[in-house]
Parts: sequence; C-alpha cells; structure tokens
Amino acid sequence: MHLIVEVGSQLDPEVAWPEGAALTMFAGEPVQLMLFLSRPHELEVQAVTAAPTQFAWVDSEHAGVLLYRLGPVLSWSEATYTPHLFEPDEGLPSVDDDAVVQIVLVDRDTNIVKALHRVRWPEEFAAAVRASVTRMRDTPYSPLAYEHALAALHRRYPSPEDMVVDRADAHCIAQPVNGGPG
Repeated sequence: MHLIVEVGSQLDPEVAWPEGAALTMFAGEPVQLMLFLSRPHELEVQAVTAAPTQFAWVDSEHAGVLLYRLGPVLSWSEATYTPHLFEPDEGLPSVDDDAVVQIVLVDRDTNIVKALHRVRWPEEFAAAVRASVTRMRDTPYSPLAYEHALAALHRRYPSPEDMVVDRADAHCIAQPVNGGPG
C-alpha cells in the first residue's frame, strides 16, 4: 500500500477498499494510516487536520492496535496491525526514527482522497511502537494467534475508548510536521 497521494487525487478506481482503517509501517517510509469511509461527512474530513491528533498503542503479543482520535469532535477509532500481512518485497516492517505519520482519508465510493495530514509521533511513543513491530516481525506468524489476540482484546475492551483507558501501552499527542495543527 505504498501510495503517493494528494487531496483530490484518485486512487486506483479498479480497487474496492473495505470500510475502515489500514495501517502500514515500513522502514524508510512514513507510517501510513489510511481511512476508507463511504461518503465521509465534512466533520470527518475536517477532523483529519484538526488538533489534537492523539494516538495510543496496544501490544497484544501477536497483534498490535493503533488507536487514534482525530480532532476534538470524533471519538477514538482503531486500526489493527501485524507485520506478517505484508509481502517481504514491500519492505521491512518498522517505524523510522523521525516517526512521521501520514493520515489519508479516502471516500471509498469514489476512491478520491478527501484529506491528508502529516504528523510526528514523539520519540518515546515511536520507540514503543517500533519495539512492538520488531518483536512481532521476529515472531513466527500464526493467523490463529493473531485472530485470537484481537478477539480477546475486543472481548475485554469492547470499545476503542475502553482500550485507550484500560489497556494502552503508550499514548501521545502528535505534533504537526509542517507547522500546522497537530
């Protein structure tokens, strides 16, 4: 999912993206949080670039969960992650030292990019995510263990807010990359 995007551009019209979030983390590239929503509301579009941009990370051994809250209006949401769902030729799963995160909101009905924002994770948060990704990457993959880890998290913490408050291993407020809102 190495995409170069800008607001107003159209992703491959032949691809039907699932509703929800997708997370990629590769060495040498920004972390990319892709949000695919059908007909996103203007508040959702505005929230991508509205401060504060908050994150939390949950390391559940065989799965990671990036929790995010964009702007002051929207509630917490989540993107699940394992480095094993990517092909080796896509790159080495990792988080770079500069910890830049690119957030992209796409209208999944038209594949048009509606919003784009670049922020930076504080080093302590980036280090926690990097260590988790490295550990998962070096652990043999079991699809059953991955699904079990996610199911157990969602059973114990039914909402993203519950996971943020009661289970997150790291929290942060991201800073803008180019002097805009964070």
